[in-house]
Amino acid sequence: MSEAEVNARALAEGPAEPTPSVFIMGAGVVGTALAARLVRAGVPVTGLHGRQVEPTDAARALPGGVGGGVGVGVVVRSTGEIPDILSESDAVIIAVRDDRVPEVAERLAREGRLRREQILLHASGANPARTILAAALPFVRAVGTLHPLVSFADARVAIEGLGEVAFGIEGDEPARALAKRIVRALGARAVILEAENLALYHAGAVMASNYVVALADTARSLLVKAGVPADQALPVLIPLLASVVQNLAQVGLPGALTGPVERGDVVSIERHLDTLAERAPEVIELYRLVGRDVLRLAREKSKMDPASAARLEALFSGPAPTAPAGACGRDPGA
Repeated sequence: MSEAEVNARALAEGPAEPTPSVFIMGAGVVGTALAARLVRAGVPVTGLHGRQVEPTDAARALPGGVGGGVGVGVVVRSTGEIPDILSESDAVIIAVRDDRVPEVAERLAREGRLRREQILLHASGANPARTILAAALPFVRAVGTLHPLVSFADARVAIEGLGEVAFGIEGDEPARALAKRIVRALGARAVILEAENLALYHAGAVMASNYVVALADTARSLLVKAGVPADQALPVLIPLLASVVQNLAQVGLPGALTGPVERGDVVSIERHLDTLAERAPEVIELYRLVGRDVLRLAREKSKMDPASAARLEALFSGPAPTAPAGACGRDPGA
């Protein structure tokens, strides 16, 4: 988001409220990236607490390092016993694996670390705050969700890109208001959600990220079968993948769709299916399944020749060919 867009949003939202101080439970990639970006945005991060004694690669990515003082640019990193400063912070963000969030919330409640004036947030995308943070409900003012809609494969990459992403926000109204202030400070985009829609929202996010990785792996395996050296197959696909994302950003859906289905090229699709049946039968069901959705988008994008559209629909809906004898999945080298 550009500076002009951030300023325009700030004017629309009215005067900014005081910046809340934040303590983050979880010093992995997500927690550390959040801490680093919040520090850069001028949000006081009073602490980053994790289970590991030694700083992880993610923790080393914090701007200015991890020190023993409190203030912008320096974050107290701790492990073991939770520092008292957590109780003094305006907000606590639990940024651990989904299955550990209830455990951390229960610990904070059991040890008396929370106070009634605080907001407790979590960074899970699939679980409503009042469900996953249930143990802490009697001890805080409000609970909410602050889910970064981004893939955290590497802390340094995530830190650089976190200001450009969207955050899914859900929960009690005071928690939602504070989460929006945090997102506003980051210059990011807030997506407001209701509790009953979180799982659907998260499924969409998973398909846009994890499933794309799986499709890239399938595409890589086909290139290897076609004779591309294994160490070159993914690198040559990266510019193609990047161009697709660029097209989505610039022309949206269905305009970003290109390729043989969009052109009504029945002959190419027939050749694909014949070749897959012979050399990569394990992929043909996936090819047809996704192909049906590609055909839907192609029809939305432009008027297709009815005969070509009907033929493509039949090709994508047909029975999967019988795999040749001895075929049992990908080649070992793929």
